[in-house]
Amino acid sequence: MIASVLVLSLAALAAQGASDTTRTAREAYTGCLRGFVERSLEGNMTAEAFNTQYPRQCTAQEAAYRAAVIQRETATRATRATAERSATEAVDEAKVNFRERFEMELPAAPAAPAATASATTPPTTPAPAPTTPQ
Repeated sequence: MIASVLVLSLAALAAQGASDTTRTAREAYTGCLRGFVERSLEGNMTAEAFNTQYPRQCTAQEAAYRAAVIQRETATRATRATAERSATEAVDEAKVNFRERFEMELPAAPAAPAATASATTPPTTPAPAPTTPQ
């Protein structure tokens, strides 16, 4: 009885440690993404430039976060494939979140001018049809 309580307690402590590692890695990764988004907005980066540079940001923090999620999931007896899927989903969720933050903060693009006639050009009217005497 005491042995099973000790085993369960140790398992709970291991899971808590993995959770703390995951939290620390997640905060480092999202902090890095947040910093890039803020710098991009402050520098008036275009959406095209952002989309080009964004995937190459925070790769070390992403790898650490991915490894922490996999470690946490395998500690709870998940298969390696399930753990990797969970890690990919967690990373993708963070990326999408910060991409959307950037897109929401972009100033609205100016509307394209409508193709209208110049104010100085008078409208054309058709010539009256000739009348024939009866």
